[in-house]
Amino acid sequence: MERTLDLSVHQLVDFLLRTGDIDNRVFNRSSMTEGSRIHSAYQAQQGSNYMSEYPLRNMFVVSGVEVILHGRADGIIKKKNGEFIIDEIKSTVEDLQVFRDENIEWHLGQAKCYAYLFALEQHLETITIRLTYIKQGKEKDKRIEEHFCYASELEQYVYSLIEDYLDFYNILFRHFEKKNESIKRLSFPFSKYRKGQRELAKYCYAIGKNGGRFYCEAPTGIGKTMSTIFPFIKVLTEDEQSKIFYLTAKTPGKEAAYNAIEILKEEGLILNDIVITAKDKVCFCKGKACNPDECPFARGYYNKIQTVLSYSLSNYSTFDPDTIALIARENEICPFEFELDLSLFCDVIICDYNYMFDPISYMKRYFDEDASHHLALVDEAHNLVDRSRDMYSSFVSYESFLAAKKSMRHSKHLKIKRAFTKLNKMFKELMEGKEPGQYILDHYPAEIEDPLVYLVNTCQDINKNEHKEMTDELLDFYLEVNEFVKISDFYGDKYKLYLDILADTMNIRMMCLDASSFLARTLRNIKGAVFFSATLQPIEYYIDTLGGEKSSDPHLILPSPFPIDNLRLLVAPKVSVKWRNREKTYQEVANYIKKFVKNKVGNYFIYSPSYEYMENLLLYLDLKDYNYFVQTKDMSEEERREFLLNFQPNPGKTTLGFLVIGGAFSEGIDLVSDRLIGAVIIGIGMPRINFESDQISEFYNNKDLPGRDYAYLYPGMNKVMQAVGRVIRSEKDRGAVLLIDERYMSRQYQDLYRAEWKNYEVVLSADEVEENLLKFFDK
Repeated sequence: MERTLDLSVHQLVDFLLRTGDIDNRVFNRSSMTEGSRIHSAYQAQQGSNYMSEYPLRNMFVVSGVEVILHGRADGIIKKKNGEFIIDEIKSTVEDLQVFRDENIEWHLGQAKCYAYLFALEQHLETITIRLTYIKQGKEKDKRIEEHFCYASELEQYVYSLIEDYLDFYNILFRHFEKKNESIKRLSFPFSKYRKGQRELAKYCYAIGKNGGRFYCEAPTGIGKTMSTIFPFIKVLTEDEQSKIFYLTAKTPGKEAAYNAIEILKEEGLILNDIVITAKDKVCFCKGKACNPDECPFARGYYNKIQTVLSYSLSNYSTFDPDTIALIARENEICPFEFELDLSLFCDVIICDYNYMFDPISYMKRYFDEDASHHLALVDEAHNLVDRSRDMYSSFVSYESFLAAKKSMRHSKHLKIKRAFTKLNKMFKELMEGKEPGQYILDHYPAEIEDPLVYLVNTCQDINKNEHKEMTDELLDFYLEVNEFVKISDFYGDKYKLYLDILADTMNIRMMCLDASSFLARTLRNIKGAVFFSATLQPIEYYIDTLGGEKSSDPHLILPSPFPIDNLRLLVAPKVSVKWRNREKTYQEVANYIKKFVKNKVGNYFIYSPSYEYMENLLLYLDLKDYNYFVQTKDMSEEERREFLLNFQPNPGKTTLGFLVIGGAFSEGIDLVSDRLIGAVIIGIGMPRINFESDQISEFYNNKDLPGRDYAYLYPGMNKVMQAVGRVIRSEKDRGAVLLIDERYMSRQYQDLYRAEWKNYEVVLSADEVEENLLKFFDK
């Protein structure tokens, strides 16, 4: 049989039978999480004749296609007389009768598929379907109905559904044939590989073909994006279920992946690719809730989506944000839900890390199902260490509580008043008698958990049934608490729960110290993953913190593709920019900068350790002879683009950019050739001594690992390496970097210089900098 289709019952019935509106008052992450809990609790209450989460699978030949239909029935009940009942459990915050009437075809269709699969397995002629509806927040409220079915009727029904699905899916079958032929013909798009590029591509091809994890440091200029995505695409012909997830932290990373695929398409590649954009960026009704009463693009979404998907996949193959917005507006549907639904039928999905790794916002449609066919490319992987800790951390703010409480002061809603009373008591008791500071709790007490859970359940009920009672402040606080409650499910020995007491307020913080085991769990569920970045030093640290196995996962450290002599690395160790010495050394640092930029007209970046330091430093610099531009906090993507446009090739006047190390301009920017010929890096990039980093340090010390290095030194080194990597971007152009701080002479940094840049020179005065660079740039 030439064509096969692996199809879950959920995919089948959700696509064909779901109708109505997007309504986050009924269907949201909180209600889904609560639904899972209610399912488990209900199943646990049943007798020994109740089989929970029963796996079902069968193969059907329909219209010449082998269809593997599979899923898990919520419950199967064996009666004393030998008959069976398929139990399908649904829970909701909505009125049970209304919820049932709005969704009966969808719910019953799902149950009929499970019933038929089980009837085939057990050779049954008849079977009963039970729909069990449970009210969230009032679990004693149930509605149960039963439907007696003949297997012959179920057979006709299921085959009819599959035929309808195949009418749509034939678009994909035709696409697969064209895609596979184009991939077989596809060659590397450039005339030759850069230094290191072929070696990286070979490793990636092996991971794509055989699975596993691979970690690679590939310096700027090698062509990492093409070297990783091209070999992964080449293995797509071997598995039609396989998708490539290109995961990145920032917009430039998405653009690089998108552009690489466009280059391959110019070479003949046929592929469906999509860029997933955050909800707040693509929303047509910003500030409005996702329900049909507030957003017209939520109305009738599920009535339209089949037709829109068929049209889109028949007429487009590249789904960038502009294309998605165009189609969504033309059809009056939500662009965010549309891009998620459309991604199911794309071969490459370009998105943020959180769509795979975040426990709150990961794409359940992929990673709650069988994900063993999928591949992941993790770009700028060094960012994922802190990002993953943040994903698995949360907090509850007393200020947010007070704002929510104030906004509801005129409400007569008894349950919310009761929730506020419980929370007010909790906060007061936690703050009582404590001076400002951090107070670690050795467990997650019921005195905190119970009031928070009560608030979540109350707000779910209000959000659906009394939506007008829900103020913006209450909604914000509800979402904050709801996230905290979800994250608390992961609380354990990799966490610190503490009270952050301030002068007149407080936060309850649940801080993840090490997310590596959570990342590893996700990675075990997919086929293969490649982690790559220009800076993964020391590589063992990143393998350890990114869910890998230091003893078994392969890794590769590639040299720069550009001539070593094109970079002059200078270290100025006689200046201290430690916090306690900064006031004394601003003028000395300013002198070094003046000498560094004096003799060669060009574009330079000056990286400061903080915004405060940068503002103070500017007071010591005479900049009348230069063009200069200063990074500001919270710059938008457009503002960052405009900032970089000031640094053009072959400038007639020296242009200086004043930046903060580790910020938006430390990585992911592409100033090639002489658009950037030098960088001054002030300080070693380490975060200031702080409570949370100290907790991370202690955690790793207790594991017999170098805690201070894990918490402070290695993150700082990465920031420095990223900044240095901005400078040399071509075969012919020269660039210089000046590192200012006495700590640059530490053993760890000297090892880094030799490993990354092979050589460096120590300069003991600003005049030495001028003399050194005069010779260097005159060569």
